[in-house]
Amino acid sequence: MSAVTHEEPDGSERRVAPRTRTLKRAKILFNNRFSTYDCIVRNISATGALLTIDEAAHLPKTFEVRIGDDPERPAKLVYRRGMLAGIRFLDVVSEEEEQAAHGFDAKPSGSDQSDFGPGDPFNDRASSPGSEASHAAGHIRRIVPETLPAALTRRFPWA
Repeated sequence: MSAVTHEEPDGSERRVAPRTRTLKRAKILFNNRFSTYDCIVRNISATGALLTIDEAAHLPKTFEVRIGDDPERPAKLVYRRGMLAGIRFLDVVSEEEEQAAHGFDAKPSGSDQSDFGPGDPFNDRASSPGSEASHAAGHIRRIVPETLPAALTRRFPWA
């Protein structure tokens, strides 16, 4: 069996947090904790882990994992190759989420473009004045009621 490398071709590391080798028993819990799989944690970091699990076991996209006697943690399946499964812990705050929580915008400050075009009904900067600050801080868009097209109102008479 060959070693699995986690480096880019240029030699750089893709992971955010360094992983520590370990050999701990763990349990994957899903389906409201009615379904479980036993597995082994091969390495772990603050943001994720590498699990060894039976190839025949089908994992859902999100589940909870209990490592040793620690409490359950929500996790997401990132990749699966044979017996190895890479997971990311969902209770960890990413850099983008942390910046958004502190009021920093993820887009460059000189960018005046929204995600949509100027004529798009989802472009809150074009449709509602004064909402630019709320869009930049919380990335929330205002829902603006619009009238239905005449073709729909003619075919479907609703009160």
